[in-house]
Amino acid sequence: MNVYDLIAEHYSELFPLEAEKLDFIRRLCPLPGRLCDAGCATGDLAVGLHQRGYDIYGLDLNAKMIGIAKEKASGIRTSGELAFHQANIADILQFGTCNGVLCFGNTLPHLPDETALRHFFSAVYQSLQAHGIFIVEVLNYDRILAEKKMDFKDKETDAFIFKRRYDFLPDGNIKFTIEFIDKQHNTVGSDFTVLHPLQRQTLLALFEQAGFQSVASYSDYNFTESHAEDYAVVYTAKK
Repeated sequence: MNVYDLIAEHYSELFPLEAEKLDFIRRLCPLPGRLCDAGCATGDLAVGLHQRGYDIYGLDLNAKMIGIAKEKASGIRTSGELAFHQANIADILQFGTCNGVLCFGNTLPHLPDETALRHFFSAVYQSLQAHGIFIVEVLNYDRILAEKKMDFKDKETDAFIFKRRYDFLPDGNIKFTIEFIDKQHNTVGSDFTVLHPLQRQTLLALFEQAGFQSVASYSDYNFTESHAEDYAVVYTAKK
């Protein structure tokens, strides 16, 4: 089982789409435009942006999440592009050019090493049209690695309890464990994946090496300047 199979059916409830995120992207990506949601999960962000007028396609390796995203898309009448593909985000060049690439939800640390990251950043740069923008959201690993802790809050409803945990490995990577307790069926599922934590200097170097310019970082979707104590950071970079 893929670790994210445990939460695919409840993903939209666990991580509801924020209107502020849509507004943030709208201010950075003029309409009309074609966007890629790299690491799209169950498609809520892509659907929300499509309803605001964008052509958009989503990429995700998890078959179960992509299946849910495709079901959502099938129920929407549209004259523009709204498509989902089960694919590695590093294969973005296979899907043509776009005006913006979005990579939210701490997707980047799932790439295994800096070689894979350099390949992805280069592919994103090549896929973007002139003046295109790359938007990346990651947890603040400078703080997490310095403190050697991550205090995830449990999420509980009448139907389930969702727990997460970080264990810091000797090689510098992080073991990310998910536990999902289904109250209705009285079952407990648990699995893990290994993350490659990305610190600020590494990310800035990746942007620069790929050719991006005008890199900025924010604490939130209101363009608040990022700070060392942030929980997560949103980076924007222009081609």
